[in-house]
Amino acid sequence: MIPVVLIHKGMQEYVQYTLKQAKKKNSVHLLGDTNPDVEGVNVYSINNLLDDESKIFADSYFHLNTTPLDYEIFCYLRWFALKKFMLENNLNTVFYIDSDVLLFPNVNEEWVKFNQYELTLLHRTAAVSSFITINALQNFCKMISQIYSDKQGYDFEKIKSHFDVRQKHQLAGGVCDMTFFEYFHYNAGFGGGPGRVGEMMQIINDSTYDHNINAEDQDFEFENNLKRLQILNKEPFVFNKKLKKNIKFNSIHCQGSAKNLIKDIYHQCEN
Repeated sequence: MIPVVLIHKGMQEYVQYTLKQAKKKNSVHLLGDTNPDVEGVNVYSINNLLDDESKIFADSYFHLNTTPLDYEIFCYLRWFALKKFMLENNLNTVFYIDSDVLLFPNVNEEWVKFNQYELTLLHRTAAVSSFITINALQNFCKMISQIYSDKQGYDFEKIKSHFDVRQKHQLAGGVCDMTFFEYFHYNAGFGGGPGRVGEMMQIINDSTYDHNINAEDQDFEFENNLKRLQILNKEPFVFNKKLKKNIKFNSIHCQGSAKNLIKDIYHQCEN
């Protein structure tokens, strides 16, 4: 059985709703530091899951982003925590969601669409609603540790060039874990590669997974800077202008200010 895993510090109100939604059809585990007011969610201390390997990585980390240092380090360390959690609980595969993602299906039923892959991403870069195998996660953590430990090497300089170009053009952002997921997606030598990494945004059986509700993509109806959701039979749909039909969204990623929509979408899907 494939469980759903979230990683989050603190306990904002919106997280309570993403947990409630995920557990409707799934076994849900939270790796965090605060217990939610949601029955049936298994909680594990994230601090106990950060081991020597993650500390070595943190020591070698070199900040290449305009975002706060502590925020970026946590984004990397969560993958080490997830790896240790999977090893300790003998889990070959989990379905990971960001804490601002509303998840609707039973992921065990969805796995048949993606079981040829070691890892699935959205928009080729983001593990926000993703199947993750222990093999892929071990290879990914090994890759980022290796790249940061050799700052004179080709791979580090290749990654760093992304930040350098953004700085040259006075753009915010830079290198983050998504940069490395994209790198993993292209590099079979690190255990990744397109044959091992799948895409969750593809439309299969008239359903898909949302990269970002704020993003105008894939010919979906868009208004007021959001995908135009319709709630039909307690599930979210968006009309696809190219296919000329409604497509069911298996997940909704309420990134950034759209977190304010989570409670309302949850209740709309209850009625």
